[in-house]
Amino acid sequence: MIDHGAEAPVAGPLDAGVPSLDSVARLREGHDLRPDRRGGRQSRSRHLDQGDTPMHGRSWALVGIGITWIWVMLVAGAGEVAAQGKIVIYAAEDEKTTNALTTQFTDETKIGTEVIRIPAAGTLATRIRAEKAAPKADIFIGGSVEFHEPLAAEGLVLPYRSPVVAQANIDPVFVSPKDYWHGWFMGTLVIILNPQRFEREIASQGLSKPKTWDDLLHPAYRKKLVSGAPATCGGAYIFTAVQIFRNGGEDKGFDWLKRYDAQILQYTPTCPAPITLVARGEAVAGMTWQDDATEAMLAKQPIEVIFPPDTGAEIGGASIIKGGPNPEGAKKFVDFLLGQKAQSIKTELGFTYPVRGDVAPPKSVPPLSAIKLVKYDRQFAIDNRARLTKKWDDEIGSKR
Repeated sequence: MIDHGAEAPVAGPLDAGVPSLDSVARLREGHDLRPDRRGGRQSRSRHLDQGDTPMHGRSWALVGIGITWIWVMLVAGAGEVAAQGKIVIYAAEDEKTTNALTTQFTDETKIGTEVIRIPAAGTLATRIRAEKAAPKADIFIGGSVEFHEPLAAEGLVLPYRSPVVAQANIDPVFVSPKDYWHGWFMGTLVIILNPQRFEREIASQGLSKPKTWDDLLHPAYRKKLVSGAPATCGGAYIFTAVQIFRNGGEDKGFDWLKRYDAQILQYTPTCPAPITLVARGEAVAGMTWQDDATEAMLAKQPIEVIFPPDTGAEIGGASIIKGGPNPEGAKKFVDFLLGQKAQSIKTELGFTYPVRGDVAPPKSVPPLSAIKLVKYDRQFAIDNRARLTKKWDDEIGSKR
């Protein structure tokens, strides 16, 4: 867990307009100060001199007004107080980007963050379901919206529409139709290649580097690919849906996936994991997200990144967990993620595409307009995620 900042003190003008101790003392003219015979200290005498007014008239009324004012201020500020303290974040994100985002958020809002980071959206979604009777986190970020929408259908996330959507003129496609999630970045699926193993084992057979998903079905790649598992890896589920849409239907899509399965050395529980296996030379090629792959390539890991046509793209989601300890703080974090600063951080460090038009896309990847995306029916993918994931496991995963 990453803890960015301790619980912020709640400050407020609770003393403004409240009578000072001196002014209160002046109202108590009949309570003169006389020496305390027991210790020489000043003590209040209960004696009222002739002509004094007892403290059950104007004096008590003014003190009562002060107490009432404090109570009103506490009630009125309850929402603001609730948003302070800290929020607990479940993040299917890389560590560097998450740290930068949470640090910036705390600097701007004085709200601390505690992060449980697991780069597998499906695992985090399962955790949210397991904790539904007593939620431990406030917000779930990262992973495609295909993982967030089912949580909404199960009543596990709160509806909220950030005002930043209208302020920044963000395309409505990046907001749940019923406001259960906000999309805050986009990414595309890519092929990664180990150039040394490719030259030694594939190029030697007269093949050029793969340019399309279909190129990976060549017998030369048999048991030399790595890919994520759809149940836990959001990219792998989107990859499954891409093959259905790309090949003209569910039956043809699954036929293609079974041929692809024959090429797979190992299915991984997360989408970044194939990068490590390919970089170490344990596999020739694999499928992963462009942001993770680009980061690894720029870090001088021995991989190449290929953007095939008819590929899939994710909308990375953020949703507020129902029953979480700090929903007001979670709303502020959603607003923050859609802001210009957070979008720039995610784009520059995470190599994803922003959802705001006033933030430049990452320089290390092709512009989104240059990538040919498959015609992707996101609603179908969302509505059928559980069924298609089970079908993949029944017909492919369980038979390995």
